[in-house]
Amino acid sequence: MLFNTYQPYHYLVDYYSYESITSADGTVTSRNYLTVPVTVAVGISTSFIGDLVILSNAKMQKDGLLKNLRDRNNDEVYPDGIWQISQNQPILNALGIAEGFKYKAKIVGGNV
Repeated sequence: MLFNTYQPYHYLVDYYSYESITSADGTVTSRNYLTVPVTVAVGISTSFIGDLVILSNAKMQKDGLLKNLRDRNNDEVYPDGIWQISQNQPILNALGIAEGFKYKAKIVGGNV
């Protein structure tokens, strides 16, 4: 039984994942971000230090990029804003079953 079966996500965001490039000795040398985004439905709020707190059913990578955050009317919330995911964790119900994911993201681009 899912306790939070209906979770309204009123925002849409374009999510850019990446592929890690490793050298011959196994160390990560760079990241190649994908050029085609995936549109993800999210619920957002902010923390007391200005980070975005994101709730979603979609799995996203740590250090993935979020762009074009839009509200219900398809208006951009922060024009030209770019956020980078800094933390991720599953949302667990009372029975220990994962029902979604919670992310924190820091702004890295736009009119900071």
